[in-house]
Amino acid sequence: MKTYPMFTVLEGKECLVVGGGAVGERKVADLLAAGAKVTVVSPTITPGLAKRAARGEIRCLAEDFAPRHLMGMALVLGATDDPRVNAQVSAAAQDLGIWVNIADAPELCTFIVPARVSRGDLTVAVSTGGASPALARKLREEMEGRFGREYGPYLALLKRVRERLLAVRRGHRDNPARFRRLVDSPLLEALARRNREQTRRLLTDILGPALGPDVVAALVEEAFKDLEALATGA
Repeated sequence: MKTYPMFTVLEGKECLVVGGGAVGERKVADLLAAGAKVTVVSPTITPGLAKRAARGEIRCLAEDFAPRHLMGMALVLGATDDPRVNAQVSAAAQDLGIWVNIADAPELCTFIVPARVSRGDLTVAVSTGGASPALARKLREEMEGRFGREYGPYLALLKRVRERLLAVRRGHRDNPARFRRLVDSPLLEALARRNREQTRRLLTDILGPALGPDVVAALVEEAFKDLEALATGA
């Protein structure tokens, strides 16, 4: 299966999950993490989905799938254990031009959900085009070891530096070089070791007079708050 890789913005968009089992629950969690508004259609749902519905996080319709459920949806995920229902979901969505993914049935999909590793704003994804989900999972496990949890606070720091620098000197010819020096520096290692002083020195050396010591100190403080939240699971 030939595919075109892309990341989709679903924040605030209506999305449908057909199927209320364990697979459907995982799909719902992924969509909510992306900021989507989620509706689940299924005669039965897991306790976890029931709790989300009770808290108002999702809308659940305790009924069998019908094409009318697709109205207004930006994206549809099929996750039932009934091949007949999954095929119906796929056909109805494609008739309406709605992106659809059916779990474990690439021939019924108009997009593939890749195996991925997420660390804050960082997402590293891999797909085999449906040829071997087992290989995709293996590669994901390897990526989990390669990209540790410190990448979340690291990327958050890079984002803050970029925002602060562009706020005071947007378009400056030295900006690209400074951004490159940051990612080429041992900044990630300093954060991973929780070395506050090395982090401060690196930022001071690279950002120089572009951002003053007070700004650098604030950036370091924010980064270490992120690391602390990561350690405590907050």
